[in-house]
Amino acid sequence: MPGNILINVPFSNFFNIVKTFTIGFDSMFDEFDRMLDSPEFIGKYPKSIITKKNEKNYTIEIDIGNFTKKDIKIETTTNFLTIFGNHKYTKNKGSEIEKKQFKKSFVFTDNFKVKKAKINNKILKIDLVSNVLKSKKEKPNLTKIQ
Repeated sequence: MPGNILINVPFSNFFNIVKTFTIGFDSMFDEFDRMLDSPEFIGKYPKSIITKKNEKNYTIEIDIGNFTKKDIKIETTTNFLTIFGNHKYTKNKGSEIEKKQFKKSFVFTDNFKVKKAKINNKILKIDLVSNVLKSKKEKPNLTKIQ
């Protein structure tokens, strides 16, 4: 397909390559570097799937196992969605309390909001919606060389 370029580059070098043709994205690249070193972003537990439903709607599905509604907290801050799971249970009557917990984070642009969240069959489903309007095609500004 015209316009697509396929480059086989180790992911660790990706930002170094992108930095050669971008301006003003340093803080964003630093944030990505931080996230790539953090288990709350790249950890495999709990398993999650992000699905793009259409241009404005995405769904995150997280396999929460035996966690219940009261064990889960969903927190959104600027550009971040974090799900906390904290489940305490006793194996047998009178035995010690065991604790299972997780923290899973996602990053999104500032135009996304959580629409709703629900649990069904041990799957936490979080619907996100974008409130961005499609912009008109912008005409380029021409600069004269002095």
